[in-house]
Amino acid sequence: MLMKYSKDIMRLERFDPEVTHMIVFDVLSSKSPIGDKGHKMRLFLTEAGYKKALESQDRSFIKILNHAKVAQGHLQYERQDGEL
Repeated sequence: MLMKYSKDIMRLERFDPEVTHMIVFDVLSSKSPIGDKGHKMRLFLTEAGYKKALESQDRSFIKILNHAKVAQGHLQYERQDGEL
């Protein structure tokens, strides 16, 4: 299940117990299942949604720029990413 996009990082979706990932990504293709080509987006995702996002990246529909694990609403970044 994909969660709604929002520029607001404090959205309530991040506190949903099923949400385990947050990604920021660029939409590279008009074939992307979410977003419009050229847009930068943020999604809060379940495990299944994150797997779909990785599949979209493998198909060159999106490019994930930043990823964080979500635990009880707290973001745990994998690495220090550049400013978004």
